[in-house]
Amino acid sequence: MDAAEQRRTVVTTDGVRLAVAETGRGAPVVFLHEYAGDQRSWAGQVADLAADHRCVTIAARGYLPSEVPADPAAYSWERAVDDVVAVLDALGLESAHVVGLSMGGYTALQLGLRHRDRVRSILAASVGSGSDPATRPAYLAETEIVAAELRARGADFVGRRMAEGPSRVQLRAADPAAWDEMVAQFAEHSVEGLANTIVEVQGRRPSLHDLVDDLARLPVPLLVVVGDEDEACLSTGLLLKRTVPACGLAVLPNSGHVPNLEDPRRFTDLVRWFQGLVQAGAWPERDPRSRAVLQFDLEGTESLAG
Repeated sequence: MDAAEQRRTVVTTDGVRLAVAETGRGAPVVFLHEYAGDQRSWAGQVADLAADHRCVTIAARGYLPSEVPADPAAYSWERAVDDVVAVLDALGLESAHVVGLSMGGYTALQLGLRHRDRVRSILAASVGSGSDPATRPAYLAETEIVAAELRARGADFVGRRMAEGPSRVQLRAADPAAWDEMVAQFAEHSVEGLANTIVEVQGRRPSLHDLVDDLARLPVPLLVVVGDEDEACLSTGLLLKRTVPACGLAVLPNSGHVPNLEDPRRFTDLVRWFQGLVQAGAWPERDPRSRAVLQFDLEGTESLAG
């Protein structure tokens, strides 16, 4: 990252030390990484945005160089939300734009639901794995399997298996070096941190499909970004578009679960475009009339072909 990066430690409300990095000056934007990533996953975005943004990256608890609590009870999706608030408080930020990928996107949405005044906007990318009712039982079973495999075979083995999965092969095709780097970085993670995170955070968080009533009242500007080959997240992306009043949906062609790595510039351009509209007060709520399916809702009248 940029030489101007400043690193600090933030202590959470339950005493866990989090590694936080700041780069640049301007509108504050907080980046929340995915399960298989860490602070380094946002290097491409920070390098570009730091010219006019105060970019903040957080290593989630359980991810080095943050502290790795041994007690599984120290991990939960609620703690993940509280940790972001602790960082905002420590940095003196009343509010910030929040960009989250996958696990980080889920945290960003819950942050918006629970602390609306702290969030200027949310860009949630690849969010919703395990939320679709059709695949949720298999997803929950997989969290336990992954934890067991981590403890039995290590992060190097599990990371490579995950990187060869159906929503990450797109990265290998787009940028083999970035794929290799993702695998290598996963192998450096704490096994206990990863195992506790996937069981206690990923495996116990509510499905977004069960939160539609809350999400329908979310007033925060939201952009959902999903790859068209990220099968685990497509249905939830559409659900959020249909539910959250001020939600836009960007579906990226031929893309998987890590669009920030597959095409960093394209992803950064989306961040800049979205936050620019929000800053200008130009990000709209959905017009209720757009929810109609037919052009004319009169008995016996055919819809107009279009």
